[in-house]
Amino acid sequence: MIYLLLLFALLFPAALGAQGWPQVVYDAGQRIWFLSNEQIEASYALNEKGQFRLSSLGRKNGKQWVTGGAPVSSPVWFDVDGTILDQDTAWELIETHGESTQRDGLRHIITLRNAAAKAEVVVRLEMHSGQPFIRTSCAYRNLDAAPHYIGGAAFLNIALDPQQQEVRAFYVNQFQQIFTEFDRVPSQLFEPRETSVSPGQPVSLFTGAYAEQCTWLAIADPTGRGIVFGWEADARSTVTVSVDDQSQAVRIQGGPWPLHAPVAPGEGFSAPAAFLGLYQGDWDEASYRTHRYVEAILATPLPDDNFPYMMFDTWGYGQGIWESGLEQMAYLTAQLGVETFIVDLGWARQIGDWEEDPTKFPKGLRAFSDLVHRLGMKLGLHFVPVEAASESAVIKQNPDWASSVNNDYFYAVSICLSNVPTQTWLRQAAMNVVLQYDVDWFVQDGENPVKECSKSTHTHDPANSNWDNSVNGIDAFMDFMRGSFPRVGWENNADGGTMSTFSAVNRYTTFGSCDACEDLDRRRSVWGMTYVFPPRFISRYMPEPPTKFTTRSSMFGGPWILMQPITQWSPEQIELVRQEIALYKSLRGIIREGKVFHLLGPPDGYTISAIESFHPDRDAGVIFVYRPDSPKTSQVIYPRGLNPQGAYRVSFQESRDAVVLSGAELMQDGVDVKLPTKDFAEIVYISPLN
Repeated sequence: MIYLLLLFALLFPAALGAQGWPQVVYDAGQRIWFLSNEQIEASYALNEKGQFRLSSLGRKNGKQWVTGGAPVSSPVWFDVDGTILDQDTAWELIETHGESTQRDGLRHIITLRNAAAKAEVVVRLEMHSGQPFIRTSCAYRNLDAAPHYIGGAAFLNIALDPQQQEVRAFYVNQFQQIFTEFDRVPSQLFEPRETSVSPGQPVSLFTGAYAEQCTWLAIADPTGRGIVFGWEADARSTVTVSVDDQSQAVRIQGGPWPLHAPVAPGEGFSAPAAFLGLYQGDWDEASYRTHRYVEAILATPLPDDNFPYMMFDTWGYGQGIWESGLEQMAYLTAQLGVETFIVDLGWARQIGDWEEDPTKFPKGLRAFSDLVHRLGMKLGLHFVPVEAASESAVIKQNPDWASSVNNDYFYAVSICLSNVPTQTWLRQAAMNVVLQYDVDWFVQDGENPVKECSKSTHTHDPANSNWDNSVNGIDAFMDFMRGSFPRVGWENNADGGTMSTFSAVNRYTTFGSCDACEDLDRRRSVWGMTYVFPPRFISRYMPEPPTKFTTRSSMFGGPWILMQPITQWSPEQIELVRQEIALYKSLRGIIREGKVFHLLGPPDGYTISAIESFHPDRDAGVIFVYRPDSPKTSQVIYPRGLNPQGAYRVSFQESRDAVVLSGAELMQDGVDVKLPTKDFAEIVYISPLN
């Protein structure tokens, strides 16, 4: 008996055709589950021993990474009180069925049981139309009369056959900073890393909130055939890529660490979901496939077609903000074309007391909010869900709500969100802010959103705060707020891009990159982050005085956020920014939706750098070229992604030059870009001739 999900064809007929709709088929006689579309095929089998394993993985008429169940692996991997449930565990099939998912998807649901371990596992295998990806997740249920503890849960547990070819791995660091006597200095800034994987030389990643790498990994053989992986976990996690000495199989395994999750009788534990996708090409192709999958399947939908917004943030004035000065800023920013006005730290009485400071807002913050809205802008507020001032009412009345480990954010103490009373208070406080001040946007700030806490007086397990403060802490808070106020946008700015995860893309509209950093660091952040995340997830704060170099170091990515004392600008500076904002708005759509190409080398402050976005559907692109402290006055740029047979007009923002060439000529011979002075930024436009 075979079931085939045809519901997709009935519900989404427009998705059928060229992209290929997914087929999710179960062969009950052989106990094999198939998933396929035009770009990827996979099967999973429950063999004669009852072992549930990945049976095949590859591309139609292309490279097969798993064939006939070899090498051996399974999406199931749990450590339950020291007992490992994995590809070698014998399971009884309890039930299986298929169902449709949101966003043109189909899914297998497979329920397995092991009587000896008193365990039940539910496996979900998901595929979507037009996407070369498979998404997996597993959940454990305790069938015992006694509680058990999950000491490990893999979101990735897969072995691949590289077919005797070398495998290289590619990943990207997160943002980290070190504190010096005088300032905070980036120690990691989304640097891409490429390395060979061989026996005895594994690659290890440490990801999640305040960890070291983004939750993304790509591997490839020398021909450019590769697989890209992502995992949806804000909890700190480890991922290892290793090669077996004898079989040469490549194994990718990872899960939250540390983990000590209690599971009561009859209760369950869900491991984070992960996805893998096939691609053919270079690292930019791996990135582009990830971007399209994230936007189509995982991400919080765009608020509207004008996103990413042009924003202004008051931190250029520090906490010295007053009602009259803010009104002056609001009128000026509206004239400039700003779309969101953010009142940063200092609007509230103190962190944790989330009501306006009456000395700063004698007419009330709601009156200022109404003014911002009358001027045609959205109102944003700085908000810190994971800290509270030691003198705030919430800490004075509930001193035990503080976490056992304090991160010290502007003299506020860390609070433990996985403690149920703390979470309840925070939800009410945040709801009051939205309703009282008619907020459209939040900048979520603070130190380490996933707190460390070992208090036995809290509702979480003392040894499990990495998991609880992620899933039952910041994630649960964000799920509540987004569910309660879907129109309100959120920036994930944990004092910079220190929680760059695919769990966060499901909850936030955009991410902070390196917070209030100089133009070079903004370009470096965009360079690295665009390997992992779609450009709209990279917000940039501009703290320097405006020049064409500093403004254009802020345009490529998500929201461009001015962070300057703008009421002190000269008329010439105001006019420059007004023009640059109009330019940004004209380009944000093609940057948001195009394929990113990393041209030349990464920005270093000395050599010329360039980054391109080419929109395949529009057959048009834009390239930002930066000359910092380089002696060169021109640079040949080789565009990528063009149709070789197409004809294109190449023009420039700062030069009247223009050329018409074929796509093949442009990609092979390049185009000469004039960069007459240091700190010069040119924008190159590539338009189809017709």
